[in-house]
Amino acid sequence: MISYSIVIPTYNNKRLLANTLEALNYQTGFDPGSYEVLVVDDGSDDETEAFIRDIPSAYAFTYLYIPRSANSCRARVRNAGWKQAKGRFILFLDSDIVVAPDYLADLDRYFQRNPDLLVCSFRYMLRETINQDELRSGELFRRNFQTLEYLEARHFDCMVSGFNVAALKIPWQFVFSCSMALSREHLNELGGFDEGYMGWGMEDTDIGYRAHHMGLPIVCHMGMTALHQFHGEAFGDLKSYKKMQDWDINITRMYRIYPELQRELPRRSVNIAYFTRRVAQMLMRKENKRSNYVIEVREKAEIPDAKELISALAAKRGYLIIVQDESEDADFHLWIQLLGYTESEIRYFPRSFQFERQAVRRYHKSVFSIRRSFLLIYRCLKLVIWKLEQRVRHEAAQP
Repeated sequence: MISYSIVIPTYNNKRLLANTLEALNYQTGFDPGSYEVLVVDDGSDDETEAFIRDIPSAYAFTYLYIPRSANSCRARVRNAGWKQAKGRFILFLDSDIVVAPDYLADLDRYFQRNPDLLVCSFRYMLRETINQDELRSGELFRRNFQTLEYLEARHFDCMVSGFNVAALKIPWQFVFSCSMALSREHLNELGGFDEGYMGWGMEDTDIGYRAHHMGLPIVCHMGMTALHQFHGEAFGDLKSYKKMQDWDINITRMYRIYPELQRELPRRSVNIAYFTRRVAQMLMRKENKRSNYVIEVREKAEIPDAKELISALAAKRGYLIIVQDESEDADFHLWIQLLGYTESEIRYFPRSFQFERQAVRRYHKSVFSIRRSFLLIYRCLKLVIWKLEQRVRHEAAQP
């Protein structure tokens, strides 16, 4: 019986895809027949199928090819994959992601606790190409990537807001489909990805928004190692002007589809937060007249008492509960997230992601150089001019 279906969309990315498929051969705790992989090719013309055909697989494998058309989009490819999947749970991975041998086992522990979850794992952004021998031996996943230069934006946001996504005012902003899992049943209920989002961005934010309002708990799992293969992208890199245009078109569409979203998260706030790099502050609850209560957990033996105290405090208003966890127990982290949106907010900070503030500031200063900042300003101004021109054309075309 297939428990997990892994859906991987791809487009002209055969070499990185080969590493993604290779890594999935070594999943521990799963028989070969208990998970499948579906690669959905969005019209590649680089002979992807021939390149990956001979990769040995310890899992059931399906290759789907969708010819390129005017309707081609990321949502369409993912929908084609999960609709042919046989597993109870669907894991979406991008074709540049490689996962550790215990990835599925860790994910399964989450769904064993609650099959209604939407689980997102964060990525470590590699800055060098993958060594095939390290990948096959597992040595790659024994390296320490919990250093500033390998982190992604969500890591830095959570250093401010805490790694308890369920406690955020807007948890659906953390949903990235590059590494995301939920049940096939709930995907059916949601109707899958909205194929009206063309180009880059927002189709995964949209499904996260709908899942959240359907009542699905959104949680993050930092323990599942997902490595983003290096191909010129790392934290702080500017999106191309084309991606910025696509994102603007798609987020405008999302606000048009969900009019209530403007009250929940004003569009202007989104623009300001992304431009000033204050996304974490945008997502957090803003409450006055509450007292900070710090709970330090140094070892696993202290967790039962910590749970009792957290439960009692979270059921009352007036506290900001800050949990500093040196044990970094994955079940404890999940337990906190499954408490959901409590009367008093719970912020969870594991030891591995507690960096000196000065070190983080220095790193950000090195990443967001003056030149890069000016380039961002230029592209934003160019985008504003383009939007105004679009509006003028639209108004001129009206009868």
